Amino acid sequence: MEKLSASVKNSLFPPWFEGEKCSVNNVIVMIERVDGRAIVFDSLVEIAADHVVGLKAIKKLGGFPKATHLLENRVPTTKIGRSGMLGEILATEYVAQETEFSVPVRRLRHRDTRELAMRGDDVLGFRLAKTRVKVMKVEAKSRVSLATAHLAEARTGLANHRGRPNPETLAFLECILRLDDRDTEADPITFLLKNPIYVKDVCHLLFTLSGSAPRNLLEANSQAVHKGIELRLCGCRVKKHADFVKAVFDECVASGK
Repeated sequence: MEKLSASVKNSLFPPWFEGEKCSVNNVIVMIERVDGRAIVFDSLVEIAADHVVGLKAIKKLGGFPKATHLLENRVPTTKIGRSGMLGEILATEYVAQETEFSVPVRRLRHRDTRELAMRGDDVLGFRLAKTRVKVMKVEAKSRVSLATAHLAEARTGLANHRGRPNPETLAFLECILRLDDRDTEADPITFLLKNPIYVKDVCHLLFTLSGSAPRNLLEANSQAVHKGIELRLCGCRVKKHADFVKAVFDECVASGK
């Protein structure tokens, strides 16, 4: 990638994936189209850099070639760290691009170490609805081979705090938005922190990225985690998962050289 584009197009998933028929209404499974990865790869690398460092920071430095020091020290080096990070990045993009919710903060930019996962909810999306604030709580899992235990772990994360978003994560997001003078975006989060959050205002998303076929596992775990809270499940299957994850982050770092 020779130069920083003006913006990242919000069209990652349709050209990359096609849907697989599912027998459960709240389950979506997507498999890679022929040449789909090649079509979106440059955009995906740029999106990864935006989540890990922030395109604004890269632009201030004069573009990718002058941001090598940041990219080299922010991108995870371990397979586990990279896999988990890419899963969270794609979950965030899925919420922002393919659902009615918006994601005001790219949390991964605020990690203090590149190898350890951040605490709290993986992703939170928000939507204003008349006098209420709707929130999507997301757990993301990225594995070469997806197993029941991985979905159980994700479901446990969704069930925490009585199915509601973690208040510490909400406060963390509000602090970032207030410090960036994005008060209009912070106000709905303030509302959630100061008022009861009802189950009707919460939606759960269990998002997976895997090399193995996710449909059977997702359909077997499609029942709601908490009574009254809608559960959606989305599984993205990619070929040679480990090689794919490595390629994205290797290119992300190489973009600065």
